[in-house]
Amino acid sequence: MPPKLNPLPPLSQLPLNEGDPPHSAWGLWEGQDSSLGSLNYLTDELVLKTLREEVRTGARIGLDLPLDFFNPPLLGRAGFEQKVIDKAPLVVNDDIITFNTQGSSQWDSLRHFAYQKDQKFYNGATQQDIHAAPRTSVNDLQGWTEKGLAGRGVLIDYAAYAAREKIAIDHFSPHGITVDVVKAIADESKIEFQPGDVLFLRTGYVDAYRQLSKDRRVEVAGVREWCGLAQSRETTEWLWERQFAAVACDSPGFEVRPPTDKAWHLHPILLAGWGTPIGELFALDALADACRARGKFSFFFTSAPLNYSGAVASPPNAVAII
Repeated sequence: MPPKLNPLPPLSQLPLNEGDPPHSAWGLWEGQDSSLGSLNYLTDELVLKTLREEVRTGARIGLDLPLDFFNPPLLGRAGFEQKVIDKAPLVVNDDIITFNTQGSSQWDSLRHFAYQKDQKFYNGATQQDIHAAPRTSVNDLQGWTEKGLAGRGVLIDYAAYAAREKIAIDHFSPHGITVDVVKAIADESKIEFQPGDVLFLRTGYVDAYRQLSKDRRVEVAGVREWCGLAQSRETTEWLWERQFAAVACDSPGFEVRPPTDKAWHLHPILLAGWGTPIGELFALDALADACRARGKFSFFFTSAPLNYSGAVASPPNAVAII
C-alpha cells in the first residue's frame, strides 16, 4: 500500500515551510527518499496489490511513440538521427543514435522546470547546484531507475468524451480541459482514484498530429500552444488531494498552453513543488481502444527511464499491462 500521510495537509497549508515557494511541499517525504517525491507512493506492497487486481489477460500495450515521430521536431528541439555502422569484414552492424530526450514521449525529471521567480527546483535545488560540475546528479532520474516506475494507471479519455459530446478541439491552440470535465469522465468511466495512481490524460493530440500534412507539420513544429489540463486553484487542489504518483498526457505539456490561469501554472507546482513527474507525448490511442473494449480504464503500468547521471528527461520505455 502507499505510505500513509496522516493527515495530508490541505493545499491551503502549503508551502509546508515558511519562505518556500508557493504551494510547495518540501519536507513531505521526510524519513523516506525525499528525492523521489511522489514516486514514494509506489511501494512494493502497492505494486503487488496492483498486479493482483489489474492484470487479467497479460496483453501488453506500448506507450512510447517512435523517437522520430515528430518531424520536424517540436519546439525547436534537435531531431532524431541514426548512423548504422557496417563493421566489415565481419557481417555485423552497430548503430549510433542522437536525440533530444524531450523530442518524443518523455518523462520530465525534477531538474527540468523550476519556480521561475524563486529560481528553485525541487527541494530547493538551484541552477548552480545542477551545473556545479559536469553531469551532477541533483534531481536527476537515477533514483527512479533503481526500481523503475510501476503501479496502477488510470486513463481519462477526453478525446473520446469530446467526440461524443461534439466538442470541437483544435489541438494546436489553447484548449483547456477543466477539472470538472475530468471528474465527469472519471465518473462515467467508473474510475475510483487511489493514492499512488498514475494519471493519464488523452487529449487526441497525437492522433491529430498523425493526420497532418507535411506542410502543416512544419507549421505546428513552431507552435507553442496546445490542448491540455486547464489551470486553476480547483484543478491544483484536486491533483493534490488525489495523491498521484505521476501524471502524463499525449500533448506536449500535460497542461494547456498558454495557461488559463498563470497563478496556477502546474509545471513548477508539480515538478519543483511536489516532486511529481510529468509525462508528455505518450502514445495513448491503442490504450484507449483497449480500455473501451473491456469497459475498464485502469491497468498495470510500468516504465524504465534511461539510466545515466544528470538526466533532465527520458523516454519512458512504458508499457500498460491489462
